[in-house]
Formats: sequence, C-alpha cells, structure tokens
Amino acid sequence: MKKSLDHLPKQKRDELDRITSIIRALCNDVEMIILFGSYARGDWKEEADLKPERKSGHKSDYDILTVTENKSTAVDTGIWHEVTRECDTLDLSTHVRIITHDIQYLNTQLAEGQYFFTDIKKESCLLFDSGNFKLARKRELKPEEKKRIAQDYFTHWHRKAESFFIDSKNAYDRKDYEKSAFELHQAAECAYKTLLLVFTGYNPNEHCLGMLGEIAAEQDVSLADIFPKDTEAKQERFELLDYAYIGARYDPDYKITREDLEYLSERVKLLLELTEEICKAKIESLVG
Repeated sequence: MKKSLDHLPKQKRDELDRITSIIRALCNDVEMIILFGSYARGDWKEEADLKPERKSGHKSDYDILTVTENKSTAVDTGIWHEVTRECDTLDLSTHVRIITHDIQYLNTQLAEGQYFFTDIKKESCLLFDSGNFKLARKRELKPEEKKRIAQDYFTHWHRKAESFFIDSKNAYDRKDYEKSAFELHQAAECAYKTLLLVFTGYNPNEHCLGMLGEIAAEQDVSLADIFPKDTEAKQERFELLDYAYIGARYDPDYKITREDLEYLSERVKLLLELTEEICKAKIESLVG
C-alpha cells in the first residue's frame, strides 16, 4: 500500500485531504482511510478524457474505504449518509464513493485472500492511519476453509447467473430482444466468474466474454467450445452477445433477432450447466 499521493495533481491531493478531514470529524471510530480504484492506481479519467460520442462510461470517482474498529460504526448508515452529504457540499472535481468495514472483517477477508480486498491492499494509497492496527497478510488456508470459501463463491455467483438467465427468458417472452440479450450476456459473464472464483479465488474486472472464456478454459478445457466460431454466422452471433453488455443498453443501432437469441440462449444454458458440474466437482476435491 502506498503512502504518497505524489502521482496526483495538487488539486486532487487537496480534495482528498478535505474528504479525510470530514470523515474524521464526523466519525470518532476511524482507524484507516484508504483511497483505492483508479485514483490510487493513477489511471483515472476526467470528463475531458472521455469521447463525447461514447456509448458508456463516466469520469472516475474517488473510491474510499473507511476502516473502523467497531462493526456497529461501519454499518451505521446515519454516519455515512452525513459524511456523503458533507462531501457533496465541497464542490469537488468528482463524486466521492465511500465503503465502510470494521478492521476484524477486513483482516479476515485479507487473511483468506478475498480478491476485492487483496487488490485494494496491493494498489491503494493510505490517506489516514491511526496506527492501532495492521492489515493482515494472506495465510495458508486449511482444506475445509478453502472448501467453504469456494462454496460461498459458487452459491453467490452461480445464483446470479441463473437469475440473469431467467430475466433474459422473461424479456424474450415480452419480445424485448435487446433487454434479453443484455441479461443473457450477464448470465454468461457471471457463469465464467463463478468458475474463476471457485478455481482461483479471483474475479477479473472484465466484461468481455471472449477474454473471460479463454481464462475459464485454462481451468477446464471443456469450456473452450461453448461458443463455436467455426462459421461466420456463429462468430457473428457470439459477437452480438459479447457486445450486448454495451450495445443492448446504449447503442440505438444494436439489433438482435429472435433466432439469434434462441441459439445463444441454448449455448449460455449449456455454459451454466457445465459451470455447475465443474465447480461442484472442484469443491468436493478440496476436502482434505
């Protein structure tokens, strides 16, 4: 974790100082304030960096993790709503997005190698540290712990995949084909991420199905041919699904037919079935 903000312009550093002061003034149970995301990494985007004709995307937020000693403080929405309201009065150059967790929860997640918090620890900048606590290091997990974590990932993400698949079918039945395509994309994305989390404990910040599919196939080769591309028609249908994440929501020229959806729905259904089979076998293998 970095302790310097030298990679940021002075205006940004000054704004983060003001945000830090507000958090500490309104909450007396703050142990750490951590900047994560694009401003911590150095790849943030201003409005001027974005193309006016873009289909999606917005300027970067200040992503801030506030760590408290007590869980009751972390879940006290009254405190954090007040903090957010005060930040909104500062006339900042971008929006502030704050998440809160107590130190015990955070260190448990870090010790177990939870991907989101592990990335934060690796890429973030420390804005304030009381010095009372240290962040945990990842430890070697027991087989039963690995199984529990993998099962939790599977339960959460595969359920999301199934829910998106149902939503796609409902939209299809209403003849809302663009909406159906988006939900189908989400089902496929969640299925791939289910498998990657069960096998690797990591969830890539990625929506491209082509890339996710390639990474997933490295874990189990049976996933390599879920979306065949041996003909131009099959390739085009896969591209329709892959682009649906953006196109089905923002591109007025995006079109997909009933026949396209019927074909793609069968492929995604197979993906969900295979993901379930492969992940359950992997979870069972984690028993020591």
